[in-house]
Amino acid sequence: MMLINVDTIFKDAVLEENIDTLEKILSSSDNRIDLIEEFSKENDIEMLTILIPKFKSKGLISSLEDYCSLATNRINKKKINTTFESSVIKFIHYKNKEENRIKHLKEDSFEKRVS
Repeated sequence: MMLINVDTIFKDAVLEENIDTLEKILSSSDNRIDLIEEFSKENDIEMLTILIPKFKSKGLISSLEDYCSLATNRINKKKINTTFESSVIKFIHYKNKEENRIKHLKEDSFEKRVS
């Protein structure tokens, strides 16, 4: 029994621009997105997107374009800095504050009670 590393064959086919091998691998593969993501980690995904329109299967072309854009978005998402600083925003309604001061904070209520 011989194990075949599909990732290596896929990478070699893209680098050699072998359309027939790429189409066979991608049409029979269940994990196309994984192949594309593994390729994009080491190489430029633009190499693959240039080759996609040369495929014969129109359905494979549209799904691979979607997979490439998804892989590109995932790569860009990992590059985004995710550190956030917390902040508090306070909205003050000055007219309401003034009305409450007039209604509730009368001067005579603050006097000390004499018992």
